[in-house]
Amino acid sequence: MKALILAAGVGNRLGFDGPKALLRIGGRTLMWRHLENLKNAGVPCRIVTGFMAEALEPHRYGAETVHNPEFRRGSLLSLKCGLDGIDEDVVIMDADVLYDPSILTDVMALRRGFAIDPRTDPGDEEMMIGVDNGEVRAIRRGQLDGFDLVGEGVGFFKLDREMLGELRHAIDDSDPEGDYEAALDKFVGRFGAEYVEVAGRPWTEIDFPEDVERAMNEILPRL
Repeated sequence: MKALILAAGVGNRLGFDGPKALLRIGGRTLMWRHLENLKNAGVPCRIVTGFMAEALEPHRYGAETVHNPEFRRGSLLSLKCGLDGIDEDVVIMDADVLYDPSILTDVMALRRGFAIDPRTDPGDEEMMIGVDNGEVRAIRRGQLDGFDLVGEGVGFFKLDREMLGELRHAIDDSDPEGDYEAALDKFVGRFGAEYVEVAGRPWTEIDFPEDVERAMNEILPRL
């Protein structure tokens, strides 16, 4: 298995003057925390860089890196770039998440699937996951209707080696200017996926300044 951390984005909404993976929470960067969790799990890592890639270089701690020069076009191209040459089980990870390591461990134990946190009132920005008959069948922003269970995606997706080709087909069928989740949505719509529910476990995605406050004051003390 290999981990693929998508760390190429600009992160304009946060107002941070570098890659979000270098945001320090409790004296440690998000990237350090990812790599420490992966080291403890015995999983090697590849990091997709883009915006200010040179700033990430001293913080990769020996992890492999690949650079996406078209990072401003959208995260789907970062996923495509990152998957190039991979021929093993892979766990795809957003770089801007602070989380209980057990969430990552549980996702990696799936054959293929997501971590989801059920909620009833999503905003426009949250990436929501829809479950039908026990399988993930959609991942999209905002409200999802008509599913047995809906929850916010934590930002991790485990994929088994046998289905890498199908994910690559879904990537090729998606808008290259868009979010990589559009390709995952096509993929799970066709093939489905498993999920682990993480309600009650500490985690947060960091997109806005208020997310940093939540990370510092609510999530970090519980890790």
